[in-house]
Amino acid sequence: MNSNPHAAYDAPQGLNVLITGAAGGMCRGINRRLGRAGHTLLCVDLDLGRCEAAVKELRAEGVSAYAFAADVTRQEDVERLRNEVKDTVGDVQALINAAGILDRKMLLDHDVNSFSRAIDINLVGPFALIRAFAEDLLAANWGRIVNVSSIAGTTGYPYPSYAASKAGLSNLTRSLLVDFWGTGITVNSVCPGVVDTPMVIQEVRDQVPHKVPTGKIVDPDEIGALIAFLLTDDARSINGADLVIDGGATQVFQLFDRARG
Repeated sequence: MNSNPHAAYDAPQGLNVLITGAAGGMCRGINRRLGRAGHTLLCVDLDLGRCEAAVKELRAEGVSAYAFAADVTRQEDVERLRNEVKDTVGDVQALINAAGILDRKMLLDHDVNSFSRAIDINLVGPFALIRAFAEDLLAANWGRIVNVSSIAGTTGYPYPSYAASKAGLSNLTRSLLVDFWGTGITVNSVCPGVVDTPMVIQEVRDQVPHKVPTGKIVDPDEIGALIAFLLTDDARSINGADLVIDGGATQVFQLFDRARG
């Protein structure tokens, strides 16, 4: 038995961080913050062209970054990605599962295929990534896994495929603590509210002053700052948490609408 109680938490400097959905609007903030922290970014997206454009911006700022294309719902893609990453930089110390879709369909608008697609991308994809890289993290006895969930997974939400997939992702986070018990690997979920990305429709933006106590939409850099902290040794005891970052919206919006008093 190791006599040093902190040995498992000796984090390497300058982590190799894999980020899925890296070309998306929210990930621009995540990428910036992690790049500034000195990490090497392994940017993964379904659209290689957009991913390469994001990497070009990062490199222009002096960030070490690489672009990879993969469909996280396809096992063969995930296995190929793992091999390509190992050939490029070696082992990965942190996984950020940020790839996801929001299908704005109510119950009767959905069919089984459209519902399953959201589950595959938002939940099965993160599972596949974690499963693929778990052995490397366990061998190192150190690692960070951050799943980008949503407040939709913590409360009632009008789009059932998104809500169900994000609730599943948050519970996957908690369940994986058993697999990584006694190691230096932590698993957490970040649950954003309304974030300033192109995906947010104007109707939702208009509601923010009335339904968010801070009166502000969340900036992607704020999400990035939280994730950057979770990768540090100072965050070693934050484990299995759903970290809500929504300006307080979920604390009040079901009970009170400021526009109506």
